Amino acid sequence: MGVGLVLVSHSDSLAKGLAELASQMAEDVEIVPAGGLDDGSIGTSYEKIEAAITGLRKKGLAVLALTDLGSATMTVEAVLEALEDREIVFEDAPFVEGTIAAAVAAQQGSELWDVAGAATSAAILYAEKLDTTPMSDSGSEDAEGVFKRDAVVADEAGLHARPAAQIAALAGEYDGEILINDAEADSIMSIMALGIKKGETVTVSTQDPKCWAGVDRIAEAIAEGLDK
Repeated sequence: MGVGLVLVSHSDSLAKGLAELASQMAEDVEIVPAGGLDDGSIGTSYEKIEAAITGLRKKGLAVLALTDLGSATMTVEAVLEALEDREIVFEDAPFVEGTIAAAVAAQQGSELWDVAGAATSAAILYAEKLDTTPMSDSGSEDAEGVFKRDAVVADEAGLHARPAAQIAALAGEYDGEILINDAEADSIMSIMALGIKKGETVTVSTQDPKCWAGVDRIAEAIAEGLDK
């Protein structure tokens, strides 16, 4: 079952803007903004949230709801309690980062609880200090069985937003672990947390022979530029 997102904010503009941003990285995912009151003023509307959720359910989608502030959370919880549907989940995750992570996970075909987990993990990934020290000997298999390739980042924005989403999608095609500077390549938030800029060299690696082709594809895509 596919997963759709409902974005609940006190601001209609904020919800719509975030939905638009997330859709750039997950174009096949249904993302419905449910922000503000019915007259457009600041607040949260039970009816608007309920309509957004039930609309996605009628399309046969499971639903993940994400919120910006406390009273929005309370309203969503009230809606979920009334609907009593196990295919509707709320997660207390960072609104922007959690939405992006969840959208990309849904784009990759993840199930509801995996999409929800991607949203909550966004906070952890940004709190951790990741080791960005690149490995050496690119384009080879080392003595420990690690296959790796170096690539110089071509995109003006570095490995952020759309480029990170495209890398995560590529990595998600392979049944094994692919890393970029020791961060998970199938996680957009892990990639973005590295803060890689244009002109920097990154190392794409794997210990799984089934993923060697994936390392080649990702390294070449980074070198050629992804945000075209």
